[in-house]
Amino acid sequence: MKTHRLGSLAYGSVMVLLLMVMLAACAQQPVAPPQVTSHVVRFPDFATPPAGQRFIVLPLADQAQSAEFNQYRREIEQRLMGQGMIGVADQADADLLVTLSYAIGVHIETEVIEEYGLLSYGQTFSSTDVRYNVVTGFYESYPTTEYIPPVHGVTGYHTETNSIYDRSLALRIFDLERSSGDDLYPAYEGTVQSSGATPSFAGVSACLFDALFQNFLTPGTQDVAILASSCVR
Repeated sequence: MKTHRLGSLAYGSVMVLLLMVMLAACAQQPVAPPQVTSHVVRFPDFATPPAGQRFIVLPLADQAQSAEFNQYRREIEQRLMGQGMIGVADQADADLLVTLSYAIGVHIETEVIEEYGLLSYGQTFSSTDVRYNVVTGFYESYPTTEYIPPVHGVTGYHTETNSIYDRSLALRIFDLERSSGDDLYPAYEGTVQSSGATPSFAGVSACLFDALFQNFLTPGTQDVAILASSCVR
């Protein structure tokens, strides 16, 4: 009987220790700030470095009367000038012609979520041990109490459905000196793909612009994560 009691106490101690470790681990994990993650692809093909060249950003056919496009054009112009290029107001004065296209779509994602809860209640067990007292020479009764804490774990599952918005951006720069008539020479193409919960392109447009210009002239692909607090509007 004494051996059974020691085993039960050891089990209870292990459960308490395990619960304390789990709670400590949860308390120590910091919550990561939200980020906007984008996949960027760049194809630069300038004959000479673009710094010092004159550019103009022109609307595509469906952007000519768009206030949204005008806002994005100003933001792109600022970033291009940050690369050393010179913005002009007349296409006749430009070395480079810049176009910008953007879009947003939506798809539905379903996620299976584990539900956590109480698997068994805490229990208190009382028992009486009979031990031999070497001082008195008699067998005596000793009451004992043991507490086994409650056990928590996965109790079930449910599904959550979320709308995920897919944002895309394409910036193209054409070299007018290497162009022939309407056959424009592509000196640069950069695309950005991003998905998230923001239901408008305008809400994350600055994030996508920043991702593209982070390494503007570096060819290849790059995954860029930017703090949402610095660019979402």
